[in-house]
Amino acid sequence: MIIIGLCLSLSINSPAKAFGQLGHRIVGELAQNNLTDTAKQQINLLTNGESLAQMSTWADEIRSDKNWDRAAPWHYVSIADDETWTTVKRSDNGDIIESLERFEKILQNPKANQQDKWQALAFYVHFVGDIHQPLHVGHSHDKGGNAVNVKWFGQETNLHAVWDSKIIEQQQLSYTEYSHFLSRISQAERQQWSGQSYYDWAEESKYLRKKTYILEQNYQGEDDLRYNYVFINKPIVEKRLQQAGIRLAEKLNAIFS
Repeated sequence: MIIIGLCLSLSINSPAKAFGQLGHRIVGELAQNNLTDTAKQQINLLTNGESLAQMSTWADEIRSDKNWDRAAPWHYVSIADDETWTTVKRSDNGDIIESLERFEKILQNPKANQQDKWQALAFYVHFVGDIHQPLHVGHSHDKGGNAVNVKWFGQETNLHAVWDSKIIEQQQLSYTEYSHFLSRISQAERQQWSGQSYYDWAEESKYLRKKTYILEQNYQGEDDLRYNYVFINKPIVEKRLQQAGIRLAEKLNAIFS
């Protein structure tokens, strides 16, 4: 089922954590393995050797600190099916596209201090993953699927959580194992995915989110997502992880060239 978006708003304080810890670490690991030597060296100096996978979850971990409440809207953007990026009402508090642009500028600024650059990199790594999760370019009325209650193999959850983590975790792989499995990316795919804007990435997620609402039902007529839903949607999730990893590396290679 496709739920048509109502009025747009970025004022919701969504608890969404796109791709969960495992997914973000996969994106970070894929990017790390595709950095140039120069970019890798400069990032190591900035992070004191901390990998992109390690720092990829920091932007979610700080949500327990009220001093970072202002960052909640930065993880997503809301847009209805019939809206475009030129007509959508954007939030004055920021959104994921604005945040990626802002943190890229900090990383490019030679006068920015080390702490600001570290935070900018941590946010940037995380948000590249976020924007590739289809429900982080979501409908405001259902909070990007957080308000869509479903069952996952009989257990109560919501649609957003399924796409954040449950499809990925169902494979029972570590982030290093999963990133290794996803590392087979052709040169043609790399070229096809490169050179695109943040709006292009968001538009891809907006298009893909329609498929997330095609729910599997059990014999009682309940939305109970199981093996068929995984079979249909796991390739989408894995491609988005691959795209996020390759694109993150592309951006960082350019920034730290």
